[in-house]
Amino acid sequence: MGAGEAPPKDADSYQLDLPQGLSMDTLKDDPLFAGFLKGAHTRGLNNAQVSYLVGEFQQRIQLLEEQRNSPDVGAAELRKIWQTDQQMSTGLSRSFKGTQAFAEDQDHAARLDKKFGNDPDFIRLMAKVGSELGEDKPVQGVTQVDVENREALMRSEAYNSPNHPEHAATVAKVKASYERQYAGQ
Repeated sequence: MGAGEAPPKDADSYQLDLPQGLSMDTLKDDPLFAGFLKGAHTRGLNNAQVSYLVGEFQQRIQLLEEQRNSPDVGAAELRKIWQTDQQMSTGLSRSFKGTQAFAEDQDHAARLDKKFGNDPDFIRLMAKVGSELGEDKPVQGVTQVDVENREALMRSEAYNSPNHPEHAATVAKVKASYERQYAGQ
């Protein structure tokens, strides 16, 4: 095979020429790397071959990370959904709101931002969460204040006296209030 170098006696005996910042201990502790050396040994790969493969994988992983965390890539994906500047601004604001609301603390929010901050899927998910965090909306758009105002109108002389100059307008306000509350039921 290749330069004639034989594989080591077992998978734990590999002596690899690794890219800077990578050590055998780091690789052996990485769950994604588990079994790789055993598989390489089973297939008869030598130190040089495994070193080459690990180096190539490391380069590709770094490229994928850079692309995944690229603000340009994320913005381009988001522009497909949020086409105007206003939509983009609203979406990003909601995403921030959603992340802040569910992060345990500011440190956790910072870790999430570092890990997923430019991921368009994460941003859209958090924007959806953030949009749901507004104040609760009253049923059919009628608040307690609206009900109280309606009841006050119904106790008024204008409502109870057909001869009152504001009777028709007051009855119309009460009717409209009921329609808003019970529309669609």
